[in-house]
Amino acid sequence: MKQIFFTIALFCVCFNSFSQKTEKIKLWEREAPFTKEVIEEDKINERGNVERVAIPDITVYFPREENANGRAILICPGGGYSNLAINHEGYDIAKFYSEKGYVAAVLKYRLPDPNMVFEPWKVPLEDAKQGLKILRNYAQQWRINPEKIGVLGFSAGGHLASSLSVHGKAEDSSLPNFSILVYPVISMDKGVTHEGSRKNLLRNQLNSEWEQFYSNEKQVTKETPPAFLAHSWDDQAVPVENTIRYASALAALGIRTEVHLFEKGGHGYGMGDPNRHGTASQWIDLSLDWLDQLLK
Repeated sequence: MKQIFFTIALFCVCFNSFSQKTEKIKLWEREAPFTKEVIEEDKINERGNVERVAIPDITVYFPREENANGRAILICPGGGYSNLAINHEGYDIAKFYSEKGYVAAVLKYRLPDPNMVFEPWKVPLEDAKQGLKILRNYAQQWRINPEKIGVLGFSAGGHLASSLSVHGKAEDSSLPNFSILVYPVISMDKGVTHEGSRKNLLRNQLNSEWEQFYSNEKQVTKETPPAFLAHSWDDQAVPVENTIRYASALAALGIRTEVHLFEKGGHGYGMGDPNRHGTASQWIDLSLDWLDQLLK
């Protein structure tokens, strides 16, 4: 049976040189749903990415009290559903947004590894839903407006963030109020999707109804939240058509959408470096401007 809500912090509050408070919270109070094998600690590869998750959790970065804006964001690192780029698409991003006044939580979600979980194609989305529920559960305690809680995702994490946006439910607190999608995988359609993400997520569900379910441009409804999307034309991993399809589906229903398609930048740059990624590195500041307009 799925274990619903909520848990206590695993670690004591700590502070960095900017007096930035952080807290780590388990997603599931007891054993996580769909668990097949339990491991004692995360498996980390040579790049510092997480290849196997021992305990799914969120690491929450809090703004300074005088800077807090009452908004929160759940951050989904990418990695093709085979690993989590938890540093440059997770912790670095959370630090940035928290310094701008947001409660920013990095989601360490379980990967769809059939050796680790049953029904692996369901697991990342279940963890993402639970992460958003936790943010809403703590909204009063953390002085967050529960109507100003969104999701941000990169690459396959962008697929997860958009999946949450089209499959989350307002009635159980799993629907975000906005999404920020950076070089996201959106579609499961061949020739458009990122094949590694598609195969790693669906595996033996390839060519089933789950391909339609996870082709998120086809799942947009009037309840889907507004989105900010950033992508680069020279992305050789995830075709820019993913962003175009999702933005077009939102716009067709009159849902507020902002899209930035940069000439250069490639893929996997996280926050981005102006010297290496050109104007694509502007996306994160542009997202702040968009959020200020959306959430004012």
